[in-house]
Amino acid sequence: MAYIGRQVSSGAFLKLDDISSQFNNSKTVFNLTIGNEAYFPGNPYTLLVSLGGVIQEPLTSFTINDDQITFASAPQSGANFFCVVLATTNVTPLKTLTVGARSGAQTLDLHGRTLSIADRSGVKHTIAFNLA
Repeated sequence: MAYIGRQVSSGAFLKLDDISSQFNNSKTVFNLTIGNEAYFPGNPYTLLVSLGGVIQEPLTSFTINDDQITFASAPQSGANFFCVVLATTNVTPLKTLTVGARSGAQTLDLHGRTLSIADRSGVKHTIAFNLA
């Protein structure tokens, strides 16, 4: 039987690791990971966050900074949690990066890692690469 209605969306939906074991009624900042690798959402509106069975509103109930989520109030101990990434970039992800230098080149594994690059003044800047 044919499907009637709007086509089902498909895409790179991802489920973040469960952080509920860290809930203790006082902690509000938690690391976001997928498969124990840091995940950098970049935009809180790309996340569907459920805390204690209640969908959380971005910027009101939680904020994102790099690979961390900060809740407006501390989750209760024993509360359940899940988070689904609803949107990711629609480009083929880089698996490696080759950086050239005067004396040769270095290939780096980018799979969910971070890379620090120093500018000409010596200040280091971190670049994060998400898992695809």
